[in-house]
Amino acid sequence: MNFPLTPELIDQIGFAMEDQKERHAINLETGEMTPLSVLGGSLSEETHAMLPRWGSAEGFHLMESFVTTLHNPVYRELLSRALASGTGVFRSFKDTLKKNKEIEKLWFHYKERRLRAIIISWYNASREARGLEKLPLEPEETEELVASDFTFAWGDRGRRGELLKLDREAFDELFPQESPARLEQRYAEKRRGIPGPGEDPSPVLVAETPAGELAGFAWGVVEGESVHIVQLAVTRELRGVGLGEALLKRFLADMRARGVKRLTIELAGKALRFADFFQSLGFHPVTQLLECGLEELPY
Repeated sequence: MNFPLTPELIDQIGFAMEDQKERHAINLETGEMTPLSVLGGSLSEETHAMLPRWGSAEGFHLMESFVTTLHNPVYRELLSRALASGTGVFRSFKDTLKKNKEIEKLWFHYKERRLRAIIISWYNASREARGLEKLPLEPEETEELVASDFTFAWGDRGRRGELLKLDREAFDELFPQESPARLEQRYAEKRRGIPGPGEDPSPVLVAETPAGELAGFAWGVVEGESVHIVQLAVTRELRGVGLGEALLKRFLADMRARGVKRLTIELAGKALRFADFFQSLGFHPVTQLLECGLEELPY
């Protein structure tokens, strides 16, 4: 294949591959694509190459693999049900995606990357068969939602009740084995003496969806040149799309711009599993708090 594989041509090849009514071949010299029905009996391996096959089976397997990458438990389950519905699978899958624009965007990014990799691999195999050098594969992009898809703003945005409700829900999720009474006690101890989100000196960064709904928030308490993160929470429906990381990075950048020099966060319960994530952003452990219930001791 002597034609350059430009981003524009990759898009054109991908579009042609997804044409379920017609298969296409590509001219080895010019990169021009032609439907097989037009070429008829004039198709020659010396002048044309068939595009990679992309039928319903390939499309289904791609959807299955996408679902396995999702961290959002709600949409992972909903999309799994759509794929197991038996009839109208593709329509059901697309209709489910449309209910969450952020997950839908992730799907389009994922699909685009996979198709690009398939096309480059096919292109290189064809070049190699003709004694030409391969092209290097492009590095994969990260699977996180673009932060610009949300609105970020400081202050409670008139959502004090919603913020406190989400704060309590996120806190309770950290200790799934605790009794309601013990959870109430823990929550009261952790929030005692802390100004509400948005009050001085308790800044809160709120993220909203394009529809104006609460998506998540980062809430901290400033003491001199330090800020302690009280809560970093994302609504259940939007987890696993990179919003938590986007919120944290925006919070850190804005705090630094305000002259804050140190930030701390306490991980407890199920949040302990995120220690590696925070350390990857530059955090490092300072202390370790261990706990046991005296009534549980064997001596």
